[in-house]
Amino acid sequence: MTDHTHLQELLRSEDGDPGCDAAIEILDVYIDLELAGEDPAATYPGTAIHLQACPACLTDHDGLLDAARPFGDATLR
Repeated sequence: MTDHTHLQELLRSEDGDPGCDAAIEILDVYIDLELAGEDPAATYPGTAIHLQACPACLTDHDGLLDAARPFGDATLR
């Protein structure tokens, strides 16, 4: 993959994608829903779209989810 192609992939946006700032703002709530066994994409479809399109935000999501998983849904109580 050329640098130009990689840059185009990073800059592309999907319909309904709210962008990094909006996705990161609710990422903790999104993860709480996942830990509770709910489908966060049903509540936050734009964030789900963004996580599919943005490798950086997906990495943040995955790291936070891994860090929170040992606590289960304790944050919801």
